[in-house]
Formats: sequence, structure tokens, C-alpha cells
Amino acid sequence: MSEQAGDPTFPVALIQLLGDLAWPAIALYAIYTFRTPLTDLLKRLASLKLGDNEFLFQQPAKAAAKSLSRNASPIVELGADGFLTVNSIHSFVADSGLLDENEEVKKELLIFQTPKQKTWLVSTSSYVFILLDSEQTRGKLNVIQTFFDKHKTLPLDFTTQDAAGSVKFAAETTWWYYSLHLFPSTSSLNDGVRKLIQ
Repeated sequence: MSEQAGDPTFPVALIQLLGDLAWPAIALYAIYTFRTPLTDLLKRLASLKLGDNEFLFQQPAKAAAKSLSRNASPIVELGADGFLTVNSIHSFVADSGLLDENEEVKKELLIFQTPKQKTWLVSTSSYVFILLDSEQTRGKLNVIQTFFDKHKTLPLDFTTQDAAGSVKFAAETTWWYYSLHLFPSTSSLNDGVRKLIQ
């Protein structure tokens, strides 16, 4: 008489599969449960390093300039790269309600560029504006981060990290990233800022 027995490998395989899925399920549950604090943490990160690549994120100024008067309507025109065009950058400053009468936008200088952000310096007759162009700042219309008297721009202070440099203007306490591929030396950025404020 032959005894028929069930295949013992199926229940073992099922238990092993459930065991293999347990830790990913716990991790997904934890991420879902703590998604708000994790999102806030990631927003505060200044940089993220993955392998040999480091990604920098300039954080909006805590007290960003009130960039637009109530009736202002800046030109929000995006270029092929997904960022504001130079014309739009000028429009944010011109329509900000922060300029003196007869003040006009003179020049702009791109100092920081990543796939997600750009930082611009814009000079007028009397001021230098710092604009942070990102999806977040465009959405809130607070592209203008700060501005100061043009004569208080220099001297500049510099520090360098692995993936970018940081610059501080004489009138400010905030450090702003600048891209080393745009300004490989501190003297090249210094020269660019001098030309901007002339």
C-alpha cells in the first residue's frame, strides 16, 4: 500500500515568502505612518549624498522678502529648462513693490544651478536682490528671498564644500550656495558680482 502524502515544500515556501515580505512591509508602514515628519526633515536637508553624487538644496530664507504687492502680476514664464526666464526674473523684481520710484532693473547674475533650483542676483539702480527659483518658491510667489543696498554687497566671504561653494554678502548673515561649475574660483565670482553692481 502506498501512502499518499502532501507536498511539504509548499507550506515551507509560503512561510518563507511571508517572512521575506515582513521587513519591507514594516518599513513601508513606518514610512507611511511618519510621512509628515520625514517630509519636513527632507525639506530641511541642505544636501543629500548618494554614492559619489551630492545634491545641494538652497533653503528659502526664513524671513523671505514679501516679494509681491497685492496688485502685482509678475510675468511667470518658464523656459525650456523649467525655470523662470530672465524676463520673468526681471519682472519679479520690477513688480515687487520694493523698488524706489524710477528704480529700474539693470543686470542679473546666475550663481547657483541644480536640476531643481537656481539662485540669481539681480541689481537695480540702488539694490541687489537674491532670487531663489524653484517649484516651491514659484508656487508661493516668494522667489525674492532678500535684498539690500548695492553698496553693502562687498566684501564677499567664501567657504567651499565638496559639491558647491557658499558666499556671504557684506549686508547679509545668510550664506548662499554658488555652483563651482559656474564659478570655479572665488575670484571669478567676486569679479562677476563687481560687474553686476557697477
